[in-house]
Amino acid sequence: MKMNTKISAITLILMLSLGTFALPLPPDQPFMRAAYENLKDAKNSLLKATADKGGHRQRAIDLTNAAMTSVSNGIAYDQQNYTPGRRRPNSVESEFEMPPMPDQPNMVKAREHLNAAMANLRKASADKGGYRQQAMTNVQSAINAVNDGIEYDRTH
Repeated sequence: MKMNTKISAITLILMLSLGTFALPLPPDQPFMRAAYENLKDAKNSLLKATADKGGHRQRAIDLTNAAMTSVSNGIAYDQQNYTPGRRRPNSVESEFEMPPMPDQPNMVKAREHLNAAMANLRKASADKGGYRQQAMTNVQSAINAVNDGIEYDRTH
């Protein structure tokens, strides 16, 4: 009887010890992942838009690709350098919004996705080795390029 008690006690101690090391992992970047999906949607809309636009469409695609790379790098950085209790800064920047143009539905849709990506990037935890800010800069530049492309197409 004593042997079974010792085995049960040892088993309980081992289970508790292993349970301590198997703590749940932190959330895996939900806002960064959502921003990445927004960027993919923006890129798809840009690819569907009519070509040219004075080079602004291609610039928006390139900036969106750069933002996607930054977001991916930020997710990877944060996975390797997670610090519990980290908080994001409360930064609120406004995007320049142009009224939707019925003749530019894909460009307008791309801008909506880019704005959604920006909103998710703002909600993500800060820093990520500077990749979050890099992505936000690229997204803002892509929004500007989309707006420039819409305006160019309207006037040419």
